[in-house]
Amino acid sequence: MSKNPFLPLVIGLSFLFCINILMVSSVAPNSVLKQIIAWVIGLVLFFIGRFINPKQIISSKWIIFIVCCLFLLTPIVLNNITRGSRRWIDLGFTSVQPSEFVKPWLLLFLVNTTIPLLHLIPVGIIMLQPDLGSALSVLFLIVPLIVYNKKLFKLSIIIGLIGLSLSPFIYKYGLHDYQKERIINFLNPLSDPLDKGYNVIQSKIAIGSGGLWGKGYKKGTQGQLLFLPEKHTDFMFATTAEELGTVGVLIVLTSYYLLISTLFKKAFLVTQNRALFLFTLGIAIQIWMQVFVNIGMNLGILPVTGIPLPFLSVGGSSIITLLFSLGVIYSS
Repeated sequence: MSKNPFLPLVIGLSFLFCINILMVSSVAPNSVLKQIIAWVIGLVLFFIGRFINPKQIISSKWIIFIVCCLFLLTPIVLNNITRGSRRWIDLGFTSVQPSEFVKPWLLLFLVNTTIPLLHLIPVGIIMLQPDLGSALSVLFLIVPLIVYNKKLFKLSIIIGLIGLSLSPFIYKYGLHDYQKERIINFLNPLSDPLDKGYNVIQSKIAIGSGGLWGKGYKKGTQGQLLFLPEKHTDFMFATTAEELGTVGVLIVLTSYYLLISTLFKKAFLVTQNRALFLFTLGIAIQIWMQVFVNIGMNLGILPVTGIPLPFLSVGGSSIITLLFSLGVIYSS
């Protein structure tokens, strides 16, 4: 590792911040101020997080777990419906997404508990909202524990095989119609090019048309002319590729590499602190998963799930949560 192990992370985050604000000002100028405020709040929470050592949470783990579950139930109880789901809490001046805010706290619970399968309770609550993308994202937090627990690893394989064998029934009875349509249109977006497959088709056009250097700031046709829906959230990668081209994409991917590789290196430097090791590994895997899934759905090689692109998609909940998590990681 370099003499200053913190430097690659700072460089990666700095590039992501610059590209984030640049692209938000291009395709969603009304959200620039909120986005900057989210970064500022996130940086404040980063320094607060540095006072939280995961192994010291053990006495409060059950309080954390219960509060997380109650927080996830709040949008369901309030019945705040946005685009067919109840995943947001409307505060008037802004909205917050509980499924994003609970991630580091659920991970703190997981790394200090001997009953990790209780994690399925908050995952189930998120499914009731319904929000399949966030549910899968939160479920992924348990991966480090599975890898480093032989019994849990074997149990996960058994559950996975059972789930695979029951997949036809889960598809028929366990998924909502819009979720089934996403799978169908992932397999064949041209089956409904003007409706269900429209987003992915426009995303591919945006990415392909960017070329090497991109069309330029505020000059993307798919994003600026509103051909590409959710251009500032789910499809921010496509928007970036269209305006900044392959060069811009390489800067984004390099930034993620610096961030994720630094976190993995950090994890294996603190293996003597099991809780911090697993927490760091969990956040690193979480960021990698979100990047992989979001870019995958922009390229049309994965179904559209609504998982944001870390530090780039418009949305303060994700940025604030991730920066706080990084602070916890560097508490030691």
